[in-house]
Amino acid sequence: MYQPKTLAHGNFSPEDITVTVSPSNRKIDPNTESKIDIFWEEKVKKAKANDQLLYNGLSYRLNAFAEKDGKLSLDFGIFDFKTRECLPEVPGYEELGEDYFRKGCFTSATVKTSDDKYLLVELTGKSMNRNQVDFLGGIMETEPPIKNGQDIFVSLYQELEEEAFIHRGDIQEAKLKLLFLNSRTNACFYFEVALALSSKDLQKRFDQQTKEVDIRSLKIYSWEDYIPQLKQLNENKKFIAESISK
Repeated sequence: MYQPKTLAHGNFSPEDITVTVSPSNRKIDPNTESKIDIFWEEKVKKAKANDQLLYNGLSYRLNAFAEKDGKLSLDFGIFDFKTRECLPEVPGYEELGEDYFRKGCFTSATVKTSDDKYLLVELTGKSMNRNQVDFLGGIMETEPPIKNGQDIFVSLYQELEEEAFIHRGDIQEAKLKLLFLNSRTNACFYFEVALALSSKDLQKRFDQQTKEVDIRSLKIYSWEDYIPQLKQLNENKKFIAESISK
């Protein structure tokens, strides 16, 4: 398994980030690419059998990045979810090297409430997400388009709204803290978010709303329990836990 790797670490605000979008620079191995349709068909069959949601949309991949003087420059490419999802399933993919990696972009966030509690979500298993418990966040899709640093933050804010009914006005502060390649060779944009809302009020709001099909419940932790919980989940959560608890 590929080991997570830090690309950039800081305290980035939207104005610290510049974004360009270019054709994908992912190197192509014809033998690997020829197997993608086969693995996709298998995933579609499995999703139907398990009553899971699966569709082939468009999302961003990380073409390149540069960090200098507290500023972050990002260049995104675009590719379809079918390719993004199936590349790691092809035997030998990781041995091809980083230039061939998918580097699909997604957001994850540690969300702190006003009463110093920390949030995760329990999943229903209705999506293709492999985790039972996960951060708030999601795939950085091309609609709406991402053109600047603020749009990256908005991509996260939309997930907070959809998954946990956290409104934009509830957010007291948000910073992009870490960009890393995870163990599945995707590019994680990890944020830390502070809310002007208590865990009790958020839970009450969550209980009163119609839930997204993929989310079963909120998981609320003290800081003392949050870090150990992350370390129990998977290699990527452990990597983040070690980064933020130093």
